[in-house]
Amino acid sequence: MSLLDSLVARALAVTPRSVVGRVARRYIAGETLPEALATIRGLAARGATTTVDVLGEFIRDFSEAEATAREYESVLDALVRERLPVNVSVKLTAFGLLIDRERCLALVRSLARRAADGGGFVRIDMEDSSCTDATLAVARTLRSEGLPVGVVLQAYLRRTGDDARALAAEGMPVRLCKGIYREPPEVAFQERGEVRASYSRNLRVLLNGSGRVAIATHDEVLVDDARAALHEWSVPRERYEYQMLLGVRERLRDQLLGEGHPLRVYVPFGRAWYGYSVRRLRENPAIAGHVFRAMFGR
Repeated sequence: MSLLDSLVARALAVTPRSVVGRVARRYIAGETLPEALATIRGLAARGATTTVDVLGEFIRDFSEAEATAREYESVLDALVRERLPVNVSVKLTAFGLLIDRERCLALVRSLARRAADGGGFVRIDMEDSSCTDATLAVARTLRSEGLPVGVVLQAYLRRTGDDARALAAEGMPVRLCKGIYREPPEVAFQERGEVRASYSRNLRVLLNGSGRVAIATHDEVLVDDARAALHEWSVPRERYEYQMLLGVRERLRDQLLGEGHPLRVYVPFGRAWYGYSVRRLRENPAIAGHVFRAMFGR
C-alpha cells in the first residue's frame, strides 16, 4: 500500500458526499429498486446473471432488520414479476445478527422460503471474522431445512482451509472471495502472495466437493488459475460460476462471458450507498488510491 493510498483512505471522513457519489455511481445501481432492475436488465442483455444486495449492515435496532427483510421481499417479488434471476445476497448484521440471533434466523428463513417459492436462491454474505461462526451456523441450519441458501468463504482467513473442507463435504454452495475486512495477522494472511495461494488451494478443495462454487475475484492471476483448474478437472458449467462486482474489471467480465463461462454480477443498491462506499474504500486503501488517480487522470 502506497503513502497516497493511505492518505486518501484517511481523508474519506472529510470527503464531500458528492465526490464519494461520483465514485460510487459506477459501482452501485442507484438508490431505488427500479434503478437496480434497469441495471439487471442491462447485464442480462450482455449474458450475465446477477445477485442483488440491498445496502445496509450493522444495524442498531431490530426494527431496522425487519425493514430490511421487507425490502428484500419486495426485491424478490419484483424479480419474479420481471422474470429476472431470483438471486439475492444478504448480510446477517443487517438482519439483526448482533442483536438477536434467533430472530435474525427467523427473518432469513422467511426470506429463503419466499425465494424458494420463486425458484430462487439466497447467498448469505460473510462479514468480519467476529461473525464467521454465527454466519456458518445460520447457513447450515437453513440448508438442513432444504432451503436454497449458500455462504461465502474468505481466502485470507487462516481458518478457511478447515471451513472449505467441511463445506465441500457437505455440498454447501460456496462463494470464494479474497476478503476485504481488516483483520490482525493471527487471524488473516497479510501478504498478497499468501492470500493468492490460499485462494488457489481452497478453490480446488471446493471444486472437489459437490456444491456449486462461485469464483469471486477480479485478480487476473486467480482468474487464470481458476481457468486451469476448471479445464484440468473438466468441471461442468452447472458446478461453477465466476462472480464479479458491478462496475469492476468490465473487460475481464466480458472476456469470461465470451469464453462461455457462467458469470454473475453482484448488484448493490439502496439509500445506504454512502456509508457502504466509505467503509469499502477505507477497508481497501489501495482501491481508494486507485479511484483518486482515476478521478484526476493520473
